[in-house]
Order: sequence, then structure tokens, then C-alpha cells
Amino acid sequence: MELYLAGGRHTLGIAVDVSVYESVLMTLKTMIAQINDFALQIRYLTGGGEIDRNVEWEIEDYFPGIDETLAAMREALIREYSVASWINGNEDSQEMTSFRTAIMFLERLMKDPDDIPKKLDLLVGSVGSIVSELSVALNGFQNMPLTLDRVYIYSGEAAPTFKKASIFASLWEGIKRFVDSFKPVRYKAVGSEGSVVLEVWINRARQYSDIIQQLVDDDFTPRTGIAVDLSIIKDEQKLILANAAGKSPDIALGISNWIPFEMGIRGAALALSDFEDFPLFARNFMPGTFLPFMYEGKVYGLPETQDFYLTFYRKDVLGMLNITVPSTWEEVKLILPELQRNGMNYYIPIGGTASSKAFMTTAPFFFQHQARLYSEDGLSTAIDRKEGLEAIREMTDLFTIYGMPLQVSSFFEHFRKADIPIGVSNLATYVQLMIAAPELKGLWGLAPSPGVDQGDVERWQTGSAQAVAIFGDTAYPQEAWQFLKWWLSRETQSRFVFQVLSTYGLEYLILPSNRFAFEDVPLPHEDKEAIREQWKWLQEVPRSPATYILEREISNIWNRIVLEGKPIRVAVDDAVQRINREILRKMEEFGYVVDGKKVKEYDIPDLEKILAWWSE
Repeated sequence: MELYLAGGRHTLGIAVDVSVYESVLMTLKTMIAQINDFALQIRYLTGGGEIDRNVEWEIEDYFPGIDETLAAMREALIREYSVASWINGNEDSQEMTSFRTAIMFLERLMKDPDDIPKKLDLLVGSVGSIVSELSVALNGFQNMPLTLDRVYIYSGEAAPTFKKASIFASLWEGIKRFVDSFKPVRYKAVGSEGSVVLEVWINRARQYSDIIQQLVDDDFTPRTGIAVDLSIIKDEQKLILANAAGKSPDIALGISNWIPFEMGIRGAALALSDFEDFPLFARNFMPGTFLPFMYEGKVYGLPETQDFYLTFYRKDVLGMLNITVPSTWEEVKLILPELQRNGMNYYIPIGGTASSKAFMTTAPFFFQHQARLYSEDGLSTAIDRKEGLEAIREMTDLFTIYGMPLQVSSFFEHFRKADIPIGVSNLATYVQLMIAAPELKGLWGLAPSPGVDQGDVERWQTGSAQAVAIFGDTAYPQEAWQFLKWWLSRETQSRFVFQVLSTYGLEYLILPSNRFAFEDVPLPHEDKEAIREQWKWLQEVPRSPATYILEREISNIWNRIVLEGKPIRVAVDDAVQRINREILRKMEEFGYVVDGKKVKEYDIPDLEKILAWWSE
């Protein structure tokens, strides 16, 4: 379109006005709520689970007037579809297609309402159902995208002509872009000649790296005069190879939380705790996050982002079943019979992984039972002590005795369908629910994860995500430390999260490890309260040279007890022998054991030691 601009200052803008869809949006929300409630009543009636195809239902006996109700819903949807079509100028779109599909599915159910219990997935399935199609339409109408490709400003009466590139020129540019995609992504350092240039490797997607580069150029370099050369790496193993080749960078960002320890024990990482102001700066982070970064009393990394493990629960389902959100595992066991009687269940992350159970799924049970993973001298495991056996019994009995699902491919999908209306999950599920399940808006909530009553309910969970480290051979240790303090500060992290969300949307949400920066993340108040409460119980697994075998054997213990039916004591004793043998072998490799005899103490960090200097 063409606009005439008179002399003077002008502001050109575009905006989306969804008020024209007010009646459409209200109808869609009402229909989604009604169908969800109807589906819950059907589940309650049938006991959930698999419906016997041979059972004949007289649905009218349980839902009098069901034919009239479905007909009224259909008429309301057809009416609002006509309104939306008129507003759109009769142009088709994804939202209109989903609208039509939902009406078609509803008409299919209306042909034989008695079959609705057998076709519940057509009503509220995660995909290909009435609710899912209405949700797509609702989400689309609420979040209409609006883009402006280009603006041309010219003077004179005749509009300028714009030539398009030839097909050959376009093909050639496409080939060059394809070839360039195989080259490592590097950002040119901004700074004056002769200044310090820090080489920083980032294990993140390009979207995040672009924003980091912008923040560096706009703030860090002008403020300090230190230039930063950023490079994206897509494989963390390159850090180890680069260090072995003597070509390591100064700083690594976005790395897994086990890497700083592995670098530190091999002399490849700088001890951040040696910097004079480290204890003061460390108070920006939760104390339990430091455990995997410590070796011989020194800290070799810092947390960059955080995750959480909270209780996700469906308010509508628990309200219908008159179930309160459990606070302890004993309370979880009390609600399981009521859930299972209605074809539902409870989820914990152990059931969401394959055969290998990572520490993030098993370690919390040990922490909550006040059990040690290692002996005091670090040369053997302590999982066979009384507290450790209690932890193992707890995390296996939930499956062998109380019937939690052994394998859940997607907690989000089961939560959405309400056959697993409560469980423990993390940030990934939270983002999915916020983006991909608009039909559940207001129907779910967050609470701290269950724990063990030890006088107080101890809710220990892991929660570290990504970490940062400085390489030991850096030529600029003070400048690198200055960069890390700037990058992990409240101001920078708050700006980073805000720019990520405003540029790419909620699906790219990350939670900063800086506990003060978290206060600036734009999340609902009640959700932040739940996350903040759970972070008080954040504790990571301390590492030793043989941590990998401990993690693997705890996983094997669970598999042998739950899947193979072995007694707990037999499974644990077999695993302890393998763990202790491997620990001694690795301790000998690093000089703590010689010819099977201890020659040097290995200090296992614990939360009490960290709190001693963190709280000063």
C-alpha cells in the first residue's frame, strides 16, 4: 500500500487488534473448558485406562440431554466460524482449518454419542481431537503474527521500480550460503588495536550467541576496553581436544556442569575460588550449585543457567477427585490408589528415562534420606549404608509396590490428556504447557516437589543446567574473571533473558543461575514463588574421578530390582563391589592410591562446607 507523507516527523507502525475476535475467543475458551470437564466426567465414569470395546454404553443415562448439548455446541461453533470467516475476508488460514476440523470431529461424535467413551481421544487427545484443534484456533487468533518485509521511501509522483535478482543470481547466493553453513561461526572482536582480546567459546544455538555478542559490543567492551572474540561450538568434546592440542580458548560458556571438574582435576581449568572477590560474588548463586565444580576445596566453574524439578498438577482433575497436592512421598503413596482407580497415575522423572537413569532422577532420593554417596575418605561408596538402602527402597517401591508407570514417553502429553494429572518435571514441561497447551490455561499449577519428613520436609532436588569455566592456560586470567563477573551479573543476565524472550519468544526461555536476576524474569508471580521455594532445596551431586560408575551402577540397581525382581540387598552388594573397584582404579590413576593403599586424602565436598564460606 502507498501512504503520502507530508513534511515533518512521522512514525510508521503496525499493530494487531484482536478485539474484533472477542466473541470468537470467548466461545472457543468456553467450549474447551466444557469439553475438558465432560472428558473428565467420562474418565471418572469409565474408570479411565483402556476402554473395553465390547462394552455398550447408554450415555444418555449418565448425561441426560447429551444430544441437545452436543447440538448446541455445534451451532455455537458454526456461528463463530462464520464470524471469524467474515473478519478474515473469507480467506483461509491454519486457524480456520482447525476450526472446521473441530466442527467435523464434533459432528462425527454426534452420530453415535454412546460411542464417546470409546472415542475419548477424538474428544481430548493431544493431537487430532476437538480440543487440540480448537486450541490451535484459539492460539492463532490470540497471537496473530504481523510482519513488515520492507519499507520504501521516495519522492516524486512516480513510484520507483525494483528489480528482482535473476534465477541464476539467486542460485549462486544459495550455493554460497550452503557452503558457509559448514564453516565455524565466529564473531569478530570489537575493540581497538593492541587491546586485550578474550577468546570465548559458546556451546549454544546461534540465536543466543547473537544476543550475547550484541551485549558484549554494547556494554562490556565499551566499559572495560576488553575485546571479545566469540565462537560457537556444537560439540563439547572440542574443549578437551583443543586443550590437548594447546589451542584452548580463554573461556567456555554454556557447557555441561561436569566439565569444569574434569578440567580442574587435570589442571586444564583455572580455580575461580583463588580470586580475592570470589566469596562475595559467589553469593549470587544458590550454595548447592557449587558441588559439581569443586575439587580439593577449590571451585573451577560457575553455574550459568538453572533448571528445577517441581510438582505439576491439574487443578481440575485433583479438584474432581478431592485430592490435595502431596508434600511427602508418604502422601504420594496415599493418593496413588485413588488415581489408579480412575485410570490415572503419578509421574516422577525416573519413569521418563530409558534404561539409564541419570543422577538428576536418582540422587534426590539419597539427599532426601540424608544418605551419603561416598565414604568420608572418598575411596569407596556409601550407598550400602542404612540411609542409602532406605533411599533405594523408596525409589524402587514406588514402582514395584505402588504401581507408578515404568516408562512414560512424554509426561506433557499424558498430563495434557489427564491420565497422568500430577507429577514431578522441569522447565521443558513448563515451557511446553505455556506454549502448546492453551486449552489448559488456568487449569494447572506448580508446587514444590515431594520430600521426606525429617522433622522438616526435605525436598532436595538437582537443578543445574549449563556452566562456565576459565581455561588454566589463559594469558588473561584477570580479564577473563572480569568478563565472567559481568556476564553472570544480575544486570547482564536480566538484559539477556529479556532480549531472548522479546526476540524469539517464550519457547527460548532460560532461567539465569543468578538468584537475583531470576527476580527479573517475566513469569507469573505464583510460578516464581514455587520455583523460588524449590531452589532452597537445590543440591547437586559432588564429583570424584569415578562418579560415572556410581551413576551407572545406581541406575543398574534400579533396573535389577524393578525390572528383574532382584532383592535390594543382592542388587546393592553386587553394584558396590564394582563401584569400589573402579573408584580405587581411578584414584590410583590420579595419585591418591598406590599399590592399593591410600597415600593421600580425597576431599569430598558437601553442602555444609560450602555454606561455611557462602554464608560469611
